[in-house]
Amino acid sequence: MQPDLLSPRFDYLVVDGLGRARQRGGVPQLGGAIFRADTLGPAIELAHLERGISIGDLDDQNWLDCGSLAPILSALAGEQQQWLAPDGRRGLILGSGLAAEAVLNSFKIDAHRAALAAGFVKPALLVAAVGELIGNVIDHSEAIGSGVAVFSAEVGRFEFVVADTGIGALRSLTRNPDHAILSDDGAALLAMVEAGVSRFARDSGHGNGFRPIFEKLADMSGHLRFRSGGYALTLDGRFGDRIARQIAQKPKLRGLLAAVTCLAPRAPGR
Repeated sequence: MQPDLLSPRFDYLVVDGLGRARQRGGVPQLGGAIFRADTLGPAIELAHLERGISIGDLDDQNWLDCGSLAPILSALAGEQQQWLAPDGRRGLILGSGLAAEAVLNSFKIDAHRAALAAGFVKPALLVAAVGELIGNVIDHSEAIGSGVAVFSAEVGRFEFVVADTGIGALRSLTRNPDHAILSDDGAALLAMVEAGVSRFARDSGHGNGFRPIFEKLADMSGHLRFRSGGYALTLDGRFGDRIARQIAQKPKLRGLLAAVTCLAPRAPGR
């Protein structure tokens, strides 16, 4: 057994626990465990939590082994506008780079190549989803400078995260009179993934919502986690044709975060 497989995984349950402890003003009790980070979503979410820690602090945590993610987390901490790993498997763009056409196109090309190398036969669907979520930061967050988009590819798996620390789903959607009655962040997240829901009025020509995105990603055995304010919405298509949907209260998070992991279809006979 590989030594790092003995370490507990740094996942969203750990993030939720750390967030709750910090928001209560307490010190998280981790029992001396060293957690292994193997996906980007939990690390970026932890850095976006209110009263959380910054990306730059992650390498200094004696309870976290960043492993192969250390280079991209270091690039995030260094606020590089654009970064690509030498092997092409991980990349990012930050802040104003999201709205720079040349930078964004380069990022999409890199993501397409990485997904193709990871075994996805239709990587264009993944890249289109990344583009839609980046467009949401540009059009709706009112804080483009806080935006981040990252991807990470391994054989058979592709992950991407798009996040910002802007106004969040509730404030954005309630700018539209059609959605002024939304009561909390959870209701806003549920509305956000319905067809045609946007901060813009129906006749404005803007916004088709995220429903087309998650339906396509679910077909790729996708797991999606949307976070805004005090709620998380998860959509899971890994266990058959039906998309499992769950909304739950979580530690408060600034802005909006979307973390998506998809599994490549296995070839017949494998």
